[in-house]
Parts: sequence; structure tokens; C-alpha cells
Amino acid sequence: MSNPIVGLTQAGEMLDNRAGNYRIVPSGPAYCAGIVPDDGYEVVRAELHTWMPLDQAFAFIEAHLKGIGRPVQAFCGIELRVPAPLTLGDWSTFNIPYLEQLRRWGLMHENYSGVCRSNIALDLYPPKVTSLCAFSYTVPTKEKVKTFLLAGQADIGSDGKIIAEGDICLEAMRKRTLFTIDTVANTLKKLGVSWQETTRIALFHVHDIPDLWGAEVLGKIGEPIRKGVLVYRARPPIAAAEVELEARAIRQELVLSAR
Repeated sequence: MSNPIVGLTQAGEMLDNRAGNYRIVPSGPAYCAGIVPDDGYEVVRAELHTWMPLDQAFAFIEAHLKGIGRPVQAFCGIELRVPAPLTLGDWSTFNIPYLEQLRRWGLMHENYSGVCRSNIALDLYPPKVTSLCAFSYTVPTKEKVKTFLLAGQADIGSDGKIIAEGDICLEAMRKRTLFTIDTVANTLKKLGVSWQETTRIALFHVHDIPDLWGAEVLGKIGEPIRKGVLVYRARPPIAAAEVELEARAIRQELVLSAR
């Protein structure tokens, strides 16, 4: 299969997934930072009524896209739930079969993924195995609508170091949270969109975050905060990380049952 993602010439430039009809802010091999559809297309999010083990999920995603007449390269986002946070070694091992699948689908450009991803470790009732919670893809539209999708942003810097690692005091949790907010804001800017255009913001954490809803934390987001924030008692997928933030703008959301 030829690779439909082209256009990466230097760090920070967007990739172009021509077959899937969206553009990508690259980040690394496991996931891209965010995607925005081409003109005449929008992102649709499909949530599974009953989560599905990841080893069964790829065939399900491919069959769904084929059933609606979309190429597999239209796949642009995946939301996973993991049994527990992983060590860095386990994280690398976990990524091997996932990245092999993306390469088979033509959704990698060199060592850059063209798909947004989140891996969330629920603190309450986690799945026994890594499972698909939801996925997203692009479809043609005649509506004048702006949609986009971001990967989950954990409290981990671009150098791979965890923010305030080993510290869960109130000030450390505040610092972690502010880092994720600022990083998501930067990705939105790279996509050419803003907080104002988001339709859903989700926050994942377990330990208390001081003045979470105050003007200097979530209040930094501005007016969109009046839509609320979906909060989960959960952690990012890497052990010692404590906060993750997601943002998206989507008009159509579906609930699917496994066939």
C-alpha cells in the first residue's frame, strides 16, 4: 500500500493525508498531536456501547469504514482504555503491534503517526485488557462546520520527562494541569483553531487539583468553559503521570454495537 501521508519537510509542519482527507500536526510515532479535515469533510466520532479488546478492534474499525464507503485512511483517532499505567518499557512494547497496523493502513509517515490517540487508565472499574472505547474518522459533508480532533495530552514534556515527577502535592498537581492546558492550546494554534471552537473538553486525574475551576486553571480556557468539562477519575497511560487533557470539535457522534 502506498503511503498517502506526505508533506513533512521539517519539525512542526503539517502532514497531508490525501487519501483520508485530513491534515496532521505531527508529534511522534505513537500518535499525532491533532488533525483537521480538508474542506468539504468533517470528523465523526463513534463510541462503542460495549468496549472491545484492542486485538479485535482493528477489524471492526476497518469493516465499519468499508460499510460506510470510506477508505481505512479516513481513520484519524482512537480512544483506548488500559488496565493500568505502563512503565516506559511496557509502553514501547505495547506500541509495536499498534504501529505495525498503522503502517499496513498507510497511516505512518516515516516515524510519525497520522492518528490521534489517547490511552486512559481508569481508577475505577478498569478493563481487564486494553480495549477500544471510541474511534474517529472523516466523512464528506455539505455542512459549513469546523471540526477537529486532538490526541490526549498528558503531563509529559517533549523531552519525555514527567512534569513534577514523583510529586502529587497540590502545587505539583496544579503545575501538571497547567502544562496540559498550555500544550493543548499550542496544538490548537498549530491547527489554526481555538478553544472557542471546541465542543468537548475532557480532563483525567485522580489527585486533587487546587482551584481547578478558577480563573488561573480551567478558567484560562475562557468562555468555552461554560459548556462544562467531562472529568474522569483516571490517569494517563505512563506510570507517574497524573493528568491528561483532551479537546475536540465534533458535530456528529454515534454509539455503535459490535456485530
